[in-house]
Amino acid sequence: MKRLLLSLTILLIGMPSICWGDGACTTAMPFLKMGMGVRASAMGKAFCAVADDASAVYYNPAGLGQIKRGQISLEHTRWFEDVGYTCVSGVYPLKTMSIGGFANMLLTDEMQTTTEAQPQGTGETFREIDGIFGVSCGINLTDHISVGATGKICSQRIGDKGAVGFANDMGFLCKTKHVGLGLALQNIGTDMKFIDKGFALPVTIRTGIAWTNSWFTISGGMTNILPEKKTVACVGLEGWILNTIALRGGYDSEDGHGFTAGFGVKTQGTCSLQIDYAYLPYEKFEAAHRLSASVRFGSRLASTLSDTTRTEKAEKTMPQETDQRLNSDKKAASLSPRSYNTTLQQIEQSVSTPPAVAPEPPIPAALPKPPAPIVQKQAVQTPVSSQKQPAKQIKTVIVTRDNTPIFSGPGTRYPIITTVPEGVQLILIDDSKQWYYQVKLPDNRSGWISYINCQK
Repeated sequence: MKRLLLSLTILLIGMPSICWGDGACTTAMPFLKMGMGVRASAMGKAFCAVADDASAVYYNPAGLGQIKRGQISLEHTRWFEDVGYTCVSGVYPLKTMSIGGFANMLLTDEMQTTTEAQPQGTGETFREIDGIFGVSCGINLTDHISVGATGKICSQRIGDKGAVGFANDMGFLCKTKHVGLGLALQNIGTDMKFIDKGFALPVTIRTGIAWTNSWFTISGGMTNILPEKKTVACVGLEGWILNTIALRGGYDSEDGHGFTAGFGVKTQGTCSLQIDYAYLPYEKFEAAHRLSASVRFGSRLASTLSDTTRTEKAEKTMPQETDQRLNSDKKAASLSPRSYNTTLQQIEQSVSTPPAVAPEPPIPAALPKPPAPIVQKQAVQTPVSSQKQPAKQIKTVIVTRDNTPIFSGPGTRYPIITTVPEGVQLILIDDSKQWYYQVKLPDNRSGWISYINCQK
């Protein structure tokens, strides 16, 4: 795995440089290069190797395969004075894959129509309307590697003239415990023809690398727009405070851009609300303010299916488990008081004796005559189980952060045994430690979770 990560890192970082060149050319739909997602914009659009929310449909569709909760996001931005941008996107995880969809629209205010003969205006007005509508899919190939694809329709209309084109995106993502590597090839499709002239879409190669832990992420990326022979570098940071407030910053080297900043606030629970804000300054224009609201819900369907499968298996193997418990009780009897040992001998005798036997073996005078086998087994087991396991209230905790690590001991110095998606409810075993709770996982293993990643 280490050798694979090293090779991928060299390839992904070096690929945009291979495409480097001088000069520029005009492409259709510059709207496609604006970026999507307020959180990603606040991080300088360095999101190709992160791609863990609904904006993955734009930056890297392979990230959909590793998203474990459904999400719906609504975004609005007022670009400059007369340009408005609105985006709706959503992701829904299935058993081994996730599907997503999005609709982006850019709309200008009405502008005066001018000609050479009438430079002050003809009295007529027009506006520009750009739209992108697409569906995406991400699939996990292994626990660490996923791929994805997007199909989209691009529409651009200026006044009474318009054009329509079709494009596809493809993505690759490799994520380990802390490191992520991403690659996306975007806007591969047909030319868009205005009147009698065709314009190519901005075919783009996007690469990225990221490092993350439970509360901090740093990412970087390079974007190469092939028709324009232009390469852009970007870097982004994100840190969470108490898994509730996020502070973000970044840098985008594209002409006219620069440093970016933003923050986010989210609630906890199985259905959580998140509000994100991004501040994007420009050299020659006033700064843009981007705002979005997102709702996360549910968890991956595979978790539910695996729990159902385990329940069915448990029902099938219940008789075998009963025999195993009887054997374990026999071993425990040697360490128990004599009365308990005598009771277990009676259980053995009742189980091994056929129910329909005419004569019964002689019974010592010191012991009372046992009742019928089935009645005797029920009569003895009930007080023993109630004596060993008094009824008590089960405490639980709800995981409040996606991909929360579960440690083998109470601290980060212990190895991580698994990760748990946000919204999962775990049984609380021990909460006596200061910073960590011991919990029971759905597969009956036990582990330790940080108190900042869950709530009782």
